[in-house]
Order: sequence, then C-alpha cells, then structure tokens
Amino acid sequence: MPSVTNDNSSSSRPRNLSWLVSRRFLCLRVTGAIASGLLLSAAFPPIEWDIMGWVFLLPLLCIAPPPGAGRRALLGYVFGLAHFLPSLAWLNEIGFAAGVLLALICGLFPMFWYIIVLRIIDVLAPASPPDAPPMPPSPPVAIAGALNQCMVALSAAAVWVALEWTRGWIFTGFPWNQIGVTQWRRLTLLQLTTVTGIFGLSFLLIAFNMAFGCTIYDWYRSFRLGKPSRRLSWPLGMVVALLLPSLWIASHAPRLPAPDQTLRVLAVQGNIPQCRAFTPEQLQLCFAVYMDLTRQGVPATKPDLVVWPETAIPAPLYHEQYRTLLGELLADTQTPLLIGAVDFRRIPLTDEPDEDGERDDVRGFNSAFYIGTDGSVLDHYDKIHLVPFGEFTPFESYLPWLRDIIGMGRSLTPGREFTVLRLPNGARAGVNICFEDTFPGISRGFVIRGANVLMTLTNDAWYAESSGSRQHMLHTIFRAVEHRRPLFRSGNNSDTCLILPNGRVTDLLEDPVTGDRFIRGSRTYSIPIWNNETLGMTFYTKHGDLFAQGCVLLTLAILCGLTYHWLRQKRRLFEVVTEKPQPPSSTSDGAEPRTT
Repeated sequence: MPSVTNDNSSSSRPRNLSWLVSRRFLCLRVTGAIASGLLLSAAFPPIEWDIMGWVFLLPLLCIAPPPGAGRRALLGYVFGLAHFLPSLAWLNEIGFAAGVLLALICGLFPMFWYIIVLRIIDVLAPASPPDAPPMPPSPPVAIAGALNQCMVALSAAAVWVALEWTRGWIFTGFPWNQIGVTQWRRLTLLQLTTVTGIFGLSFLLIAFNMAFGCTIYDWYRSFRLGKPSRRLSWPLGMVVALLLPSLWIASHAPRLPAPDQTLRVLAVQGNIPQCRAFTPEQLQLCFAVYMDLTRQGVPATKPDLVVWPETAIPAPLYHEQYRTLLGELLADTQTPLLIGAVDFRRIPLTDEPDEDGERDDVRGFNSAFYIGTDGSVLDHYDKIHLVPFGEFTPFESYLPWLRDIIGMGRSLTPGREFTVLRLPNGARAGVNICFEDTFPGISRGFVIRGANVLMTLTNDAWYAESSGSRQHMLHTIFRAVEHRRPLFRSGNNSDTCLILPNGRVTDLLEDPVTGDRFIRGSRTYSIPIWNNETLGMTFYTKHGDLFAQGCVLLTLAILCGLTYHWLRQKRRLFEVVTEKPQPPSSTSDGAEPRTT
C-alpha cells in the first residue's frame, strides 16, 4: 500500500528567510549609494560642506557589495545619479531637462569606478578555503593586510582621476565639479595644484576616503573581538604622508613682491534676465543699463579699462545702433573697453568658388574685443571651446532637425589661436569666455604664450539665480593657482570678483547689506600686474596634466592586470571541467584500493 505524505508537514520546518535578507541588503546598498552621492553633492554649491569631500564614500564602502557585475554596475550608477542629479540641477533652467540628461551621462563615470575598484578588491582579498563555513558578505573596506589596503586606496584614487580626466575631453569634454574643487577654501592645500593640477586634490580625497573606510572597519572589528586598537592604520598614515608635499610646496612657493603695475578695471554687471530671442525692448534695456552704469562709474573712479561680460549686449558688434552708441560712450569716457560679443566675419574658403560662385563664407564667432577710445578694434580673441547644443549642434549636417528643436540658431565657429590681448599698464591678458575656464589647458595655453593675467567673461544669466554661477566661479580659482596668475572674473548676473595668485577670492561684487550676489551694479578693481619674469612658470604650466596622464597609464595597467586575472581564472575553470577522471589503481592482491 503506498504511503501517504502529509502536505502540512512542511509547515513545521523553519521558513527560508533568504528572500527577506536579500531584500534587506538591497535596501541597505541602495541607501548607501544614494547617501554617498548626496554627500558628495553637498560638498558643492549651494550647500558647500567641503568636509564631505573627505568622507562621502563611507556609506557606499561600509555596505557589502552585491554579487555579479550587473548588480554592481547598477549600484554604482545609482551612486553617480545621486550625485549628478542635484549638483547639475541648475542646468534645467535652460529647458530640455538638460541637467537630467547630462546627469544620466555623467553618472556612468562613478559607475565604472565602482566596478573597477570592487574588482581590484576581489583580486587582492584572500580567498576563503573550500571547506570554510559560509560567511555573510563583507563590505569593500574589509581588506586584510595593510599593504593590500594601501594598494587599494592608491589604485582607487588613480582610477577616479583617470575617469575625471577622461570626462574632461570625451565628447568635447565636461570637466565640471571635479571633487578637488570642493577644497577651494584650503589655500595651503591648493598650492599642490601648481604641480598636479586639480587632479592632485581629487587623488588625495579619494585615497583618504578609502583609507579612512579601511581604518574605521579595522577599529570596529578589533572592538568586536574585544581587542580595541588605538594605533593609526598604515593606509591612513600613507594618505597623511601624501599631504606633506602640498605643505612643502606652500612653504617654498616664491613670495611675489609688490606688483610692477596696477590695472584699474571698472566691471559692469547688468544682471539682465536671459532669453533665447531678445525683443527690441529688451535690447534697448541692455543698451540703457550698460551705457548708464559705465557713464556713472568712469568719472568717479577713472579706470584704465572698462570690462563688460560675455554677450552683455545681445547684438553683433557691427549692429548699427550698437556701433553708434558704443562710439558715443567711448567719446564721452575716453576709456578703452573689453567686451564680449558675437561677431560675424567673412572667412576665405578656397581658391575655387563654391556652387553659388562665392569664394568665402560668413562665419559666426563668440569673441572678446579690446576696443580703443576711437572705436577701433585693437585686438580680439575668438572662443576656442564652444558649448555643445548651446553654441553649436553636433552632427548638424546629418541631424538638421535637432538644431531646429533646440532653437539656438546658426552654429558658431571655434577660434584657433590663444590670442593674448595687450591691455593698458603692461597687462597681457588671456581671456576665457564662458566655461572655457573649467578647461585647465586653455588657461595654460594663454600663459605659455605670455599672459601675465587671466580673465573670464561669462554670461551665467542663463541659469537665473541657481547655484550654476557659484559652481562656475569656483573653477576659476584653480586656474589662478595652477599658473600663479591673478584672475579677474566678469559675470553677467553674479560673481564678479578678483582672484589672487594664491587662490584668495577678493572684492566679490555683492549687496553690502544683504550679501546678495545677483545684483545690478559696478565696481572698480585694482588688478596687480607682474612681469612674466617675476611670475615664472609653475611645473603644471610647463608640463600640463602629467600627473593625470600618469594615473591614466596606471589605470590601463590595472585594467590589463584584471583582464589577465579573469582570463587565468576562466582557463583554470575550463581545465577543471574538461579534466578526465583517473581510473582507480588496482593492488597486487586484488583488494580494492583504500580511499581517504
């Protein structure tokens, strides 16, 4: 008679709670990734908790990573989005959800970093013996051995720098908010950038995050074992030792003497809301604001130069009314002007005419013009690095509908020369236009060609009163320190200021009562001017991103090593699977062989 099984007997067994544990780990992992991203975002404007740059990775590092490359990639992407979505929210002011779209791209870089670092830890972490009991997953900072911890910290920092450097040029580049920017207040630490550029600070911050995470876990583990440790861990000591070069550089930096000359500049900040298509009434408002503020400021301060920001007047320089009013202004003030404006010129094409019989073409440029008191253009600089979808549409010849949707008009033409403008009182100015000052190589190009002062003419009114202008201004601090040149910044709606060669921000144009930066007004600045022989050239000016490129080479070596290790594992697994079992050996007396 067949036996009958009781279906209710399974209810007496303990319930499998693996699904609950898995869900709990999923929530913890996602929470840690979001927390790390938000902490990093909080280190930038508008919050500016710069201390978060030293600890933002801890929530992500102190939770066990998920198994599988796909889940790790997803968790790293959550970390990247949690950082870039809030820190790039100011870009949404221009429409098209631009901040969200860019964050979706930029979030890939922290994702790649997380995947690579976890793979490095997998290789360096000692494997458990086959007969060891199953253990709960450990966080990435549970790395055995001081040497392994140091190697992981340095490797993670190098990979982060390599990805930041790559983000600065791939697809025309977006070197915005490298984590080293968070330390702009630490003037002593900033001097390290004269050798390594901004990437040296990013390297220090990531290495400290990794070393600090390992140290906290070691202390916690020793406390749980009943053997509290008070010694400083080797990885943390290594990072502290890495801080010493910046202190040495700061203490041995050449002390600049009194400036040879001073350039008095009247900066005019119109604070006029930006729009895609200006009406005639808005154009007249721009004329009135900038002309009146200039006429009021020049007699009282007697400057050597008047500076207007990028596209202060939304009209090309050859606009009839613009030229007329500008000529009258120069005749009244007898002070030269440095202004940003759009210009259209005929550029020769080839010796052969085109289909219409023309031998040249009209091209548009975003330029900085140095205009003399007689109204003539003494010199100009054409912007080299244009903004994608703002000043040109990528692949517009193949996707003309994309240009029509964005509605930015005809694409501009990039300049080709790092033109240094010869201003009064011995000033040789390299003028960055808009976000060119976020690219270290552009300022370096000016200094190599003889600039003894850097300037930025920008129009951040596109982003209203968001944190975009403040984030932009912080990048200019590092251009001043990297090349040890004073930098004057002229903003359309905010953050007009002077930055000294040591990185100190002075004379910010703001409301004296409320401290509001988004104001309409003018201010006179005394820009110190030194000869190039006095200023010299920093290591970074001479050699550029040598440190970042070294991190790129190290990252490539790491990737090659990880690939070799992965292939070696696959080969061993293949050999085990395909290995034929050996037949049992027979004994002389016919007995079965003894097995152990």
